[in-house]
Amino acid sequence: MQKPSARLVALPAVLLIGSLLCGCPNPNSYGTPRTVAPGKVSHSVSLESLGFIAPVDEVEVDPNTGEAAPRRRTTSGFLPTLPSYQLRAGLTDMLDIGAHLHNLSSFGVDLKVNPVRGVFDLAVDPGLQYFYVASNDASVHVLYLHAPVMLGVNPADWFSIVVTPGVTYALASGDIVGDDEAAAAADGLLLRGGLGFQFRTSDSFAIHPEITMMKSIDGPGLVYNFGIGFNFGALPSYKDLQEPM
Repeated sequence: MQKPSARLVALPAVLLIGSLLCGCPNPNSYGTPRTVAPGKVSHSVSLESLGFIAPVDEVEVDPNTGEAAPRRRTTSGFLPTLPSYQLRAGLTDMLDIGAHLHNLSSFGVDLKVNPVRGVFDLAVDPGLQYFYVASNDASVHVLYLHAPVMLGVNPADWFSIVVTPGVTYALASGDIVGDDEAAAAADGLLLRGGLGFQFRTSDSFAIHPEITMMKSIDGPGLVYNFGIGFNFGALPSYKDLQEPM
């Protein structure tokens, strides 16, 4: 049986570093369940960061007996990422489409359907995100399939609370040039949950801080994205919540 090449074994490390620095799964929407009006366009620019919490297995040697024993500790990290941009265009009264440039390094698209509006809003927002990482003679293609449900509560016409439970499915494949074992692939399901707050200072500007946590069902540890989105343009209307004069 052939041993796997060292470069193939190193592929997960390339994938991990690429995910952290270039195109991590970015589930934040910086929006509410409401869609943009038909024929209108809105924009969002967000400043973001990435954090992780993960267990690490180590071997600890007793200085008295010299015996080795396994030990697990928790490691964590938090680092800024490049900003993101989003454009949304309204298609119908309850349907709009979004185009994303995540962290200036990966591309995405989503389609939001918003059948319920009022003090309580509901939407489904399936989408995908793709990025490519290359390092020397190794390359990695990653595709994330996002499937969140957006739940919004609107205490006032200027303020919304948004909760986004859902799942993300990751597909990853890698190629190693000039090797008999030239490809590797991986996939996995991530559970996700997000919380955001939108503050609308006018009909055409809003500030939206948001955090989303993701956890693989195959193992411990989690990744979280935190950012602040600045939304402008033809934002969704909340005039139906205004009290009559």
